[in-house]
Amino acid sequence: MSFYNNGIFHHSSNLLSPWPEMMTPHKTKKIGLALGSGAARGLAHIGVLKVLEEEEIGIDVIAGTSIGAFIGALYAAGVSVAQMEEVALNVDWRRLARLIDPTFPSAGLIDGKKVSLFMSELLPVRTFEELQIPLAVIATDLETGEPLIIKKGQLLKALQAAVAFPGIFPPIRFGDRFLIDGGLCNPVPADVALDLGAEVVIGVCAIPAIRKPRTEAFLPEKKNERQPKRRFLDFFNSRNVENVVKDLWRQNNHEESEVAAMKIKLKAPGIFKVCAQSIAIMENEINALRLERNHLDILIRPDLNDITLLEFHRAAEAIQAGENATRLAIDKIKALARPIESSPFYDNV
Repeated sequence: MSFYNNGIFHHSSNLLSPWPEMMTPHKTKKIGLALGSGAARGLAHIGVLKVLEEEEIGIDVIAGTSIGAFIGALYAAGVSVAQMEEVALNVDWRRLARLIDPTFPSAGLIDGKKVSLFMSELLPVRTFEELQIPLAVIATDLETGEPLIIKKGQLLKALQAAVAFPGIFPPIRFGDRFLIDGGLCNPVPADVALDLGAEVVIGVCAIPAIRKPRTEAFLPEKKNERQPKRRFLDFFNSRNVENVVKDLWRQNNHEESEVAAMKIKLKAPGIFKVCAQSIAIMENEINALRLERNHLDILIRPDLNDITLLEFHRAAEAIQAGENATRLAIDKIKALARPIESSPFYDNV
């Protein structure tokens, strides 16, 4: 390689570059993806990955919680987005739910063996070391409540722990710990993506933002026909008494008809829904606090308000929501993913 120095051309076969800073303009920022929890809503992650691939946005590291850990593991293992979408759209989720092993309620309602088998059949690798993209999976220590970051060793066991939804699946024994869903402590693990070396972090939150106004409620007092007449009514004149009675009659009839209608329509939720919704309420509060604290360059939040946690059969809607939200953010993603610095040498070529 020849170069010019002090008026003399020199040649060196060992010198990598005569312009060491000017010849490396294509160094791009290391992009990390933080895929969050959300159960069925988390299928939106497939739509996010689909758009990133179409736009040729490379992912360097992935951190995942709950279903985000599973989809992140598939992608890091080399499973194509097209394959993931095909499985999500064509699996008979209702039939799969019927095949799940119910257990006597001790640590969880579902044994989870068939779910584990389902995951193992989709994963082409067995260890973190075999993955094509560095991955970290987040679980929660049941005893201490601390987050546990798993990024080496057995992949399937780590994923079982990451998706062990409390009350539904039993805790997973992991060495001398029992682990449950990582969404309880870190729903969108942006900080873990940074720890893996990411310079730009794209977070995907599949938990809808819920604006909960403070409300008051009451149940109307039941009528008691044996209750003695109130003496204070005697002090009212006949017209006022008649008006008061009419108002109370209309109000009570309206309230009683509403309560009766609610009794007919309302059905007590099943234990699956109670567990899932209870955890979802807690996760929503934790998620709001973590999103405020964690560093995120871009937050993708698909519109999933109408999809519940267990509606996996609505995969097409969730995936489309992920696509739509990512397309809205794609210009900002491209801007952040540009090379760290451009070279004046190359700019003038």
